[in-house]
Amino acid sequence: MTDAAEQAATATLLASEELARSSYLRITRDDVRFPDGTEASRTVVWHPGAVALVVQDEDGRWLLIEQYRHPAGRTLLEIPAGTREPGEPPEATAAREVREETGYAAERLEHLGGAWMAPGFTSEYIDFYLATGLRHDPLPQDHDEFIAPPRRLTVAEVRAAVATGEVQDAKTMVALTLYGNRGTDGAKGLAR
Repeated sequence: MTDAAEQAATATLLASEELARSSYLRITRDDVRFPDGTEASRTVVWHPGAVALVVQDEDGRWLLIEQYRHPAGRTLLEIPAGTREPGEPPEATAAREVREETGYAAERLEHLGGAWMAPGFTSEYIDFYLATGLRHDPLPQDHDEFIAPPRRLTVAEVRAAVATGEVQDAKTMVALTLYGNRGTDGAKGLAR
């Protein structure tokens, strides 16, 4: 880490004002002071964290879902994912979300790593899992989700979908990297 990065890492919170709150998000305006005395305001979207799943069938194909994403204004092709309940371990979220979004339960969940998705404005951290040993065992989808049955794509087809722009979802792109790092020099992806 550079000296400037070291100093920035030690910013002091001076004040925090809650601007908005929803069922699982908070938005604050935080005033901070950096070690050199510089003060700044930051608007932060506080998120409880999430999981994203590489759901892989017995033939090695990934189960991707098509889900309407309102901020994007369109349906996106992506890996299944979901927000953690307060205090919920990420493994429990992963086990629930795979059933809700694909209709399959996973016999095995392997942690691949994690990533801050947009740390310039949100605290959202996503833990990534590989879900294998699938058996049909659906849970009802959330009342506000409209997810089509999953599409099965080989890893090469997922890469091609990213290359052509069919997949524009960042977590799916991160999952490709973390999945590709499995077993490489013992790496298990990025850690928080």
